[in-house]
Amino acid sequence: MSASQTRPAAQDESYGLESSEAAREAPTARGRQRQEQIIEAATQLFHLQGFHATSMDEIGTAAGITGPGLYRHFSSKDDILLAVFDRIWDLLRDAIERSAGLEPGAALDVLIDTHTTLALDQGAELMLLVRELRYVPEYYQRAAERNDARYTDAWAEVVIKLHPELSLDEARAVGRGLIGLVGSAAREGSMGLVAKSHHRQLLRQMCRASLQGVE
Repeated sequence: MSASQTRPAAQDESYGLESSEAAREAPTARGRQRQEQIIEAATQLFHLQGFHATSMDEIGTAAGITGPGLYRHFSSKDDILLAVFDRIWDLLRDAIERSAGLEPGAALDVLIDTHTTLALDQGAELMLLVRELRYVPEYYQRAAERNDARYTDAWAEVVIKLHPELSLDEARAVGRGLIGLVGSAAREGSMGLVAKSHHRQLLRQMCRASLQGVE
């Protein structure tokens, strides 16, 4: 089987993931801090109340920013939601870039650890992406699909190096399975039941054990 049949094709040299750039550029450190406060406050409100039930006024109050100050950073609630999603792509982009060129075992650790961080530390954002993506503009949905494909290919490339007997489609299927296994830790009801450090260890062990069972 040729390399072109077994290795996912990178979309560009850095495996770049697309972001919306929904947040207006903040020229100062204080401005960037304000944007993070808004995103954090909105994430919690969207998660607890739902995106559609949350108002801009509620976000501003929770972030400690009232009146026109909020609109200096984001033009709409939709843009805030896209900025929440962009934080996910930023995290995954970094994982893809750090894993590229590493030996397979080390690359797998980077991917597992990053997705574990997403599930356990940014679980609210991940669940919002699952629930609310269908409501964002179509251009962003298409970009999210491309990002998901590129991220899956990063996992598939590692899987196929560890199991060269697999086809590309099989490696992608394994990669998606591992992503789903780790991502399930973000679901309500599973958070906080196990100490986070031990939960991380368990997720890594389950991924490794799953891969060892692949034939």
